[in-house]
Amino acid sequence: MNVAEKRAFIRKFLLKADESTINEFYEKLKMEQQLKQKLEKRALKSEKDIANGDVFERAEVISKTL
Repeated sequence: MNVAEKRAFIRKFLLKADESTINEFYEKLKMEQQLKQKLEKRALKSEKDIANGDVFERAEVISKTL
């Protein structure tokens, strides 16, 4: 099934779905979007830390966590 067919299937399903199903689907999509934003923010911070030289050697991390 290609992307266009999947979208058409989802549209048909959503038109027939009851409110609780719609709410559940909405919450999952919302959580996915929030996670994506959180991970993007974390990645940007990591890139900034690396560029600024704010990094630890592997041995330093191991010694601090043991």
